[in-house]
Amino acid sequence: MTIRALLLYSPAGGGHRVAAHAVAASIRLLAPDADVEVRDVLDFAPRWFRYDQIWAWIQRHAAAGWDWCFDATDTADPLGLERLRQPVHRALLAELDRYLVARAPTHVISTHYLPAIAVGRQRRRGVLGARTLTVVTDHRVHHGWVTGGVDGYAVADPAAARALARRAPDVAIEVTGIPIARACGRPVVAVPHLTDVPRVLTLLGGLPPATARAALTSLAPLARAGRVALRVLTGDDPEVLRAARAALAGTGADVADRRPDLQAALDDADVVVTKAGGLIVSECLARGRAMVLPFAAPGQERGNRDHALDVGAAVRPHELADLGVTLASVAGEPGRLRRMSARARMAARPDAADAVAAFALADRLHDRRRVA
Repeated sequence: MTIRALLLYSPAGGGHRVAAHAVAASIRLLAPDADVEVRDVLDFAPRWFRYDQIWAWIQRHAAAGWDWCFDATDTADPLGLERLRQPVHRALLAELDRYLVARAPTHVISTHYLPAIAVGRQRRRGVLGARTLTVVTDHRVHHGWVTGGVDGYAVADPAAARALARRAPDVAIEVTGIPIARACGRPVVAVPHLTDVPRVLTLLGGLPPATARAALTSLAPLARAGRVALRVLTGDDPEVLRAARAALAGTGADVADRRPDLQAALDDADVVVTKAGGLIVSECLARGRAMVLPFAAPGQERGNRDHALDVGAAVRPHELADLGVTLASVAGEPGRLRRMSARARMAARPDAADAVAAFALADRLHDRRRVA
């Protein structure tokens, strides 16, 4: 049988796309003759439906409300939301329904729940015969990721597997880790045991400008006093880039929107200040980098922050205004960054993409037996 694998992602944050491409690369290694395609789910939606922009607006203006909604709806079917979302989803992504039937893939892997809903719907209708897998790209599982017609789920850790098994007891579940690029699994550059001026990589991409400015205000005194060597990557928001340049003028900090090789930037740092996205946390673990996690997008990213804290690879300031104090405390304790680095590596799953690909192609996924 010729493998025709279709990987679907959502552009709400870059992590779902990175995960999809990482798994696609692993499938090509496991099955060199496979026909592998990676698609953005919004390619099949009306032009006006910009899920990525909706998500960005929620993070900027409605984070607390989304957290409340996230927690309130994490039940079997609160207020019949499943019955409501199906017709809306069908109307928005009718083109994806048609594409799934026309392409007739043998395997469909979704790295976001949005395409997984369409995949499951077509399976339930009996018009899609593919093996279907959903990859949960955070360390917390919400009931909204569960949809009928999906054969299995690949999850980040055993706790996520147990949580998902309670929500979907009759599907295959595999603990794979969160898929990251293969390059992140290369030998790690060690963090020095002692360092007079720690190198701090601060990632502000995806943050609301007000949150980014507060973080910069807290970090600037450390850079100005020469207590840290600060590199700041702001992402694509020009307002955040302007704020970073203004706040750090004259401090010697390296400020840019992005770098072509994030892994090199991680390796050049002793500690990373970042939002707790599933992919960046997984990449920091794989590269053995200590983290300070003052930010988490509403909803599932709280699980990523909790996981990094639990394994001893990260700290969290009590308030954003304490970011500089927290960073100075961690960096100033001899050997602490190195210990956190070691714990990060111990918790890492750098081969997660290979594990997801193997699970997707395995017979046990088709057998629909829970394996977690």
